Amino acid sequence: MIQVIRNLFVLVVAASIPIYASAETTLRLAYSDVESYPFQMGNGTEVSTPPGLALDVINAVAEELDLRVQYIRVPGKRVLQDIETGSVDGGFIFSYNTQRAQYANYPMHDQQPDRSKRIATIGYYFYVLQGQPLSWNGENLVGSNKKVGAHLGFSIVRELKNKNFNVYEVKTTEQLFNMLRRQRVSAIAVQDTMAQKFLGSQSGNHIKKLHPPITTKDYYLVLSHPFVENNPELANKIWQRIRDVREDIYSTHTEKYLVESLPK
Repeated sequence: MIQVIRNLFVLVVAASIPIYASAETTLRLAYSDVESYPFQMGNGTEVSTPPGLALDVINAVAEELDLRVQYIRVPGKRVLQDIETGSVDGGFIFSYNTQRAQYANYPMHDQQPDRSKRIATIGYYFYVLQGQPLSWNGENLVGSNKKVGAHLGFSIVRELKNKNFNVYEVKTTEQLFNMLRRQRVSAIAVQDTMAQKFLGSQSGNHIKKLHPPITTKDYYLVLSHPFVENNPELANKIWQRIRDVREDIYSTHTEKYLVESLPK
């Protein structure tokens, strides 16, 4: 009887140990199979080398919290579907909107996303051909035929449609700029970091960037409902450490991506 009681005591103690204390904890995170420079590098299903600033931040947090991260690269819409079904523990990097918040957990404060726990802040801008009589005043693209291009599945698409633009979605940055050069659209809406890398590898591109930005957004690691329900303390620790390490990681890792983006 005494031995049985001892065994039960051991089981109770073991069950009470937080899951994040175990080095065996694996965090399954999905992200897009299309590059988003400099935060997610490379295209395809493999993790690139170097992987991107977002992964650098997450890897630093995982090391501190003694976690193992399994990265899964799939098309952007599939990432969100897998988070919704709980097939993965989370995904990145996503801006906040109320539709996503129904099935994905963001770090929150006073019922708003806590931007101190973001991974990145990115601006979307219109890019047009040099010499085209187009201007952007923050509300209207003056001189446009209202046909614009954007990345397939990116959050900017909904905003452009709400502004009554006819949006043509394609998968890659190269496709967007080719569509612009062939004048299939009057402008393209692109994250400035992605446009920067693509245009940096081109010569005589005859493209100009319009100011002000269409929008500037914070981007987050989001976690699935099942993961947060089962690991509430760990989820908060992950977001807190993202806040704490982000700027240091940027300052020590950014240079390698600047080298990566130079024309070859």
